Amino acid sequence: MEAYRILFVEKAPAESSMRTLLDWGALGFDLMGTVATEAQALAMIAESRPDVVVTELALAAGTGLALIHQAKTAAPETAFVILAAEADFETAQAAIALGVAAFLKRSEKPAVLRGAFSQLRQTLNQKRAQTANWTVLQQYYKQSLPVMQASFYAALIDGQINEAAIDAYRRDYQIALNGSFYTCLVIHTSTTLLPARVDPMLLRTQVLQQARAFFEPLWPLAAFSYLGNTVMAVQLAAATDVRALTDDADRFCQEAKSKLAAAVTIGVGAAVSRLLDLPRAYRGARTAVSYRSLYGAGKVINIKEIAPHELADFSPLTDTALSALFRQIHVGPEETIEEAVAAYLTHLGQTAQHMPQHTVVVNELISALYRFAANNRLHVPALTDNLKTLYQTLPESSPASLHQWLSATCLALNSQLALARDTTSAVMIHDAQEYVRVHYQEESLGLKDVCASLGVSHSYFSTLFKRETGVSFITYLTEFRMDRATRLLLETTEQSQVIGRLCGYTDPNYFSLVFKKHFGNSPTVYRSGMAVASY
Repeated sequence: MEAYRILFVEKAPAESSMRTLLDWGALGFDLMGTVATEAQALAMIAESRPDVVVTELALAAGTGLALIHQAKTAAPETAFVILAAEADFETAQAAIALGVAAFLKRSEKPAVLRGAFSQLRQTLNQKRAQTANWTVLQQYYKQSLPVMQASFYAALIDGQINEAAIDAYRRDYQIALNGSFYTCLVIHTSTTLLPARVDPMLLRTQVLQQARAFFEPLWPLAAFSYLGNTVMAVQLAAATDVRALTDDADRFCQEAKSKLAAAVTIGVGAAVSRLLDLPRAYRGARTAVSYRSLYGAGKVINIKEIAPHELADFSPLTDTALSALFRQIHVGPEETIEEAVAAYLTHLGQTAQHMPQHTVVVNELISALYRFAANNRLHVPALTDNLKTLYQTLPESSPASLHQWLSATCLALNSQLALARDTTSAVMIHDAQEYVRVHYQEESLGLKDVCASLGVSHSYFSTLFKRETGVSFITYLTEFRMDRATRLLLETTEQSQVIGRLCGYTDPNYFSLVFKKHFGNSPTVYRSGMAVASY
């Protein structure tokens, strides 16, 4: 082991100097030199940090005790040994209080001194080994921290972290999310719409890296892989920030398509106010991703926008077949619902081998379907109006009757969900059109204003408006203003620039340009032409 550097501090070094008392090299010490004053010793200690300082009590300038007292601050790891002419009890007590490694008399036999410094070397060896071990542990901790954090978040969204343990996890795993609200993004990379000769695992890794680079400058978050998807726990300042996050996610889907040729679907969960409620946000985001079979892959899907009445705390049973059944009830079409019903009943037959087991599983199925209907505010008489009768009779029904009932119930739930979504869409489009009617005279009126009033993201509203009306929102707004302009031109005698202002165009030249592009003539020519035609 490497020798320990030792510095001597004595008033008048001579032939009988402390350096000559022992064979220091044989004891494992490397001599740095000898100084005579307290100031010299402090300067040497600050500059060179010796492992051991051996000092007399009385120095040429200063004292050994004062030296130790000051040096402990500058070099806390240095060991100090006092080599005194006489053993003074009070001085020894003061030295012990300062934490000296040894208090020895110069007159001690060489064997005693040798034994004391041999013991000191063993102590230094132990400290050096402990320091090395601690350094290794710290390095291992830093290297393992990202893995531990990912494991923590996976356990968190799986509901395995409880209230009593959350603070300890935050501290030990350096969990940085500590905001007012949170939500989850589930980023799904399609494995069926892959670019040619691209490995799916490699593509998912690239998407994760790209997602980190895109979202981390915008939002405080933690990103990790879970069940084949990239999941992000995102910190929000306010619950309404989910809309802005949804728009950012829409931009990322487009970026992933252009840069990686990847069809990326992002599900956005609802906002929650506690980190421990993140499982609810995750389930919502996971359900939103499952809607890609209805809305198409490669876009962002916000659970609150596609299912505004669905309670966020709804979670289907963990059974795989039942989860698949609920997913198909959400997205359809009828053929896949029938397939999911058949798959679930096959699973039921394989897992429930005896009548008591069959009864329990069927009753759990009834309960799950009832909760699904209640959470989504659906009314299916065959389910919601006959609950008690179902519990009594359905477990004893024949396989064919059970299949028929389950198929009809699932199709009815799917139909009502679709109707609810269509109704919600129609109401939203009506509200948007009403907002235009009230505010069309405001020059600054645009997509952001309507989305803010409706509480939805730009990407979702734009897609919905185009799907329901056949035109973009901007086109609709322009056509609405042009319709009002033509009516004012024909029904009033106001000048065209006044009419432009009344229709949201403060610049008369721009109004005239838009009008001519829309109708082929300027407002003045249009008015005169219509007047001649009517005459």
